[in-house]
Amino acid sequence: MRLSIFKTVIFEGLTRFFTLAVVLLVSRNFSVATYGYFTLFITITSIGQTVIDFGSQNFGVKELIKLKDITDIKTLVRTVSTFRFIGFVLWVVFSIVYSLFIEDAFSFAVLLIVWGLIYLYYCDWILKGVGKISSQALINMITNGLGVLVLYVLILNKSHLSTDALITLGKIAPLLASGIISILVLRSMTKTNLVFQPVQKTWPKAHFKETMLFTTGSFCARAYNSIGLILVGFLTDKVTLGLISYAFTFYNIFSMGRSILITSVYPYFCKLERHKALKLAMYLNLFATACFVIFLIIYLNFSDQIIHIIVPSENVISEITRFNFNVGVALIGTVCMSFFTITFLQAFEGGAIFNRLTIYGLIIVVVLNLLSYAFGYLAYSSILSLLVAELLISICSYYHIFKKKSIENISQ
Repeated sequence: MRLSIFKTVIFEGLTRFFTLAVVLLVSRNFSVATYGYFTLFITITSIGQTVIDFGSQNFGVKELIKLKDITDIKTLVRTVSTFRFIGFVLWVVFSIVYSLFIEDAFSFAVLLIVWGLIYLYYCDWILKGVGKISSQALINMITNGLGVLVLYVLILNKSHLSTDALITLGKIAPLLASGIISILVLRSMTKTNLVFQPVQKTWPKAHFKETMLFTTGSFCARAYNSIGLILVGFLTDKVTLGLISYAFTFYNIFSMGRSILITSVYPYFCKLERHKALKLAMYLNLFATACFVIFLIIYLNFSDQIIHIIVPSENVISEITRFNFNVGVALIGTVCMSFFTITFLQAFEGGAIFNRLTIYGLIIVVVLNLLSYAFGYLAYSSILSLLVAELLISICSYYHIFKKKSIENISQ
């Protein structure tokens, strides 16, 4: 188990590094407007993952881990795949409606729908559930690495690349390659087809209720992380979108690392007893906070150099960009202090409390951004509203965990 987690962390780390490399290649070699448009696609599809997943990454993985018989596995996969199809239909509707509010509406909608169709049959959740999470991580690493290499060669040769071509090369093609390889690996392992399952007309109500809990919570979590940038995408111009996207990329670098650890540790959490998992979560939170303090000291002394890692060196750092970078640092610190708290809640408290916290976060972010837009400060509120939401969620999550622990101690 420990070796599998270690391999997964390494492979996922390299995958996130390649994803970051694509973003940096675009930010440093194309216009601010193109970069903003590219970042907008990444941001929206991050929400699309939750919609199409429809609980499969949480409920599906958690339930598959318990099963050994291939017949039971196939039954569960068919049920969860039906839920994913429902999520895909919702995604198509959202893609069409949202694209009407931005430039290049038709091509953007087509790209979103094509991406969603590929992701519908992306079987990483099945591989994780049958204990092959490191295999999926290796596949992702290879396909994303090849994607970076192709994009770098094209840029090096000064090839003319449109925004649609960048999105296709940077996001859609690696996902398609990874999906195809994952399907072949899974079929080789199980000797049966687990991916292309027919849609069920009926399903266990208990399963649907639990997947809805996880989906609602995960959707709200992704939404409140992204809604500020999405609002900027159709309420302002592309240049402003690009300036704010620089700071979002900075925060997303940290989010990638967080995602690596959470993805790798979540199956392990599910196998631990509650008190051991809580103890592990608190130690990891403490370690993450200590790492942030070290980073904060470095940032306070070399902020311009750090900002110019993402912003091209020939560009002057605007007031908007600097403000959002500084808020992003505060946001990282807030998240570090509760790094694995939400993960613990997902594993041991079900979806209800997770949903409640993320809904609070989404409401806060939407309200603050709309108020800021009304007063002309939307460019400053996109990340600041996220900081407020994360701070509240951190406090509430700790309160819930230790309140319940105190009640359990009294009852004993």
